[in-house]
Amino acid sequence: MTVQPVDRQSLLERRSLLFSPEPRLGWLFRDRWAYYTPFTEPQPQPPRLPDYLAQQVTSTAQVAQQRLRRTLPLSITAFVVLALFSACAAGDYSLGKTAVPLGSILLALICLGPGVVLTGIAVTARRHAREAYESARQQATRAYEDAMRGWQARRHHHEANEQGAAGARYEWGAVPRPLARRRMDVFGGTLWSWEALLSTYGSSALFTGPLLVVDLSRELVCGELATLARAANIEVDTQLLPARLAESTLLSGLRPRELVDAIVESMYGGSPEAARAERSMDDRILSRICDALGEDVSLARIGAALRALMGEPDDSSALDRDERGRITNELFSVEYRRQAHANISRIESYIHPIEELGTNPGELTTGYLTCIALDSNARNVRSELLTDLIVQWVTHRVTASSNPRPSVVVAGADDLARRHLERLSDACERRGVPLTFLFRRLRETGGEMLGGGAVAFMRLGNHEDATRAADFIGRDYRFVLSQITKNVGGNESHTDTDTEGTGDSDSINVSRSSGTSTNRGTTRSSGVTRSGGGPLGLFADRSTNTGDSRTRGGGTSETDTQGESRSVSRNWSSAYAYAAGTNWSDADTTQRVYEYAVEPVTLQHLPDHALLLIESRPEGGRKLTPVECDPAIVTLERVTTTPLPDPPPQRPQAAQPRWAAPPAVEAPRTPLPYAPGPPPGYQEGPRAAPEQQPEEQRRPGQIWPPTSPRPSVRREPPRPGPRDDGGSGPPPPLFGGGDR
Repeated sequence: MTVQPVDRQSLLERRSLLFSPEPRLGWLFRDRWAYYTPFTEPQPQPPRLPDYLAQQVTSTAQVAQQRLRRTLPLSITAFVVLALFSACAAGDYSLGKTAVPLGSILLALICLGPGVVLTGIAVTARRHAREAYESARQQATRAYEDAMRGWQARRHHHEANEQGAAGARYEWGAVPRPLARRRMDVFGGTLWSWEALLSTYGSSALFTGPLLVVDLSRELVCGELATLARAANIEVDTQLLPARLAESTLLSGLRPRELVDAIVESMYGGSPEAARAERSMDDRILSRICDALGEDVSLARIGAALRALMGEPDDSSALDRDERGRITNELFSVEYRRQAHANISRIESYIHPIEELGTNPGELTTGYLTCIALDSNARNVRSELLTDLIVQWVTHRVTASSNPRPSVVVAGADDLARRHLERLSDACERRGVPLTFLFRRLRETGGEMLGGGAVAFMRLGNHEDATRAADFIGRDYRFVLSQITKNVGGNESHTDTDTEGTGDSDSINVSRSSGTSTNRGTTRSSGVTRSGGGPLGLFADRSTNTGDSRTRGGGTSETDTQGESRSVSRNWSSAYAYAAGTNWSDADTTQRVYEYAVEPVTLQHLPDHALLLIESRPEGGRKLTPVECDPAIVTLERVTTTPLPDPPPQRPQAAQPRWAAPPAVEAPRTPLPYAPGPPPGYQEGPRAAPEQQPEEQRRPGQIWPPTSPRPSVRREPPRPGPRDDGGSGPPPPLFGGGDR
């Protein structure tokens, strides 16, 4: 056994197929042999010869056998006997005693001839019948062989065509991202499944335009996508926060007014119930500070200005002496600063952890793929503050960018406020920007956002999340087995009939007869007697005797008969009838139930790279599409980056994965494997006749003729045969434990 090395270069080249048009979520598998059409033409059968040929062979064989066994031996025997007789007669003639019997010789030949002729005719007819049968059989065999060769040729041609068609079919086809609704929400999944989904969807989205990925998972699930993009020579802008906070260009391009709005909204993102007065005061403070700072506005300068307002010592170089004095003395009055000290302190505490943001930015370039990701450090105050600030910047980026506008993916949107997500969703919907949210859980923010766009589910391990997802998918009516009914019963009936009757009859018969008879007759006789012989025995001597006799007679007879007869008859009869029967039934009852289209447990055990896409149909209802989002599928054979074509008409449906929706109608239950027998304690056969029963079991007044007891007829009810499960005899009782 040898192992061929893997051509990794070929696999990398095939991975370039990920960058193809039409954004897709993954692939759908369709077995290319599912539409294989078997060769349905029946195999030709050997032709059946005409019956008259076989009958002719049989009849001629019987006739020939009869002639050979009977007619010919009898003829030969008669010939031999007559020949021996003629030979003996010829010997006597040679001694001068008798004449040579030429007639016997002729008679022997006459006896031999018909037997030989008839036997020859029968044998010839048998030979001709066999030849005709053999000729017809050979002709039929040749025709069958020709038909068989043609059938095999057509079968091989059909199979070759089907195999060629199957070889030309793809097994994996792309599942495009639903574009009827710009927003798509993906719930559940693991970090590995998110990474696979981002690689599969992001690579195809980059083919149509820029892509902006906000990775809030803190595990860099966008890393594989960035690696693939760099390998494809696509410009990638990766910003890892807060590790590289100073190098980030997150706030670059924001005007002071936009920066103020972003800071205020991020401060109150998690508390929509915050007092409007507090928000207004914070907005006023930040707006006055940004106006005092002029065009050079940054978080570091804003933080230094806030500390100057509070009178806190600050040795940073963000503000010069003049700016610090102007902010301290001219921006707000002393009384206002005293009353707003709490607000100024809160704003400064919010900005202080992220003051380094953008202090040392690199060259301001816009990558075709922009990845803003939180690093894998533990949750800290800086990452939490940056979370809401990032979504504000993304919203600004979408609203401010011109064509081509980037597609947006937010991974880990659970930590964002619902109103911020809805604002971003509205901005993308208004400008036709595809937006994708990835939620780890289906609760809180995720549960509130459910249904706002196209929906897809990945593995939801939590049972509450799985139940909510199943409720959202909906329920369907289906018929399920709800009841099994088995009835076994028997009936037995006896009928007794007694019949007794007598009858008397008298009859007298008188008869008289008379008659006369006369007999007359004449008898005449004659005869000829030959004796002796002439030359060669051909002429014999003759003698003639003639005689005549006549007889005549007569007589008269008279008969007188008179008689009388009398008869008396008496009759009685009795009847006994018995009937027995066994009946059973095996009935199934189905009931329409309203159950989940996808059970929650199914959503809890989805594979890692499985995604269940839920789409609403325009005519009503839903469409469930199982999707495999593993990017490695593109390296397999028979993979296309476009959707699979429509299947051929009247073909079986494509096989779905095990985790897809179950069929809506349950398969019918198989019937009982055997016929149930009589119930326990059931008596097979009639009871004994009353006269054969004990005295205490007879009915009062029951009388039977003592001289002619009635025979008891016993009819056994039909017994069930061998069971299908290999056992013999009647099956065990369905109810009860055995015989009573």
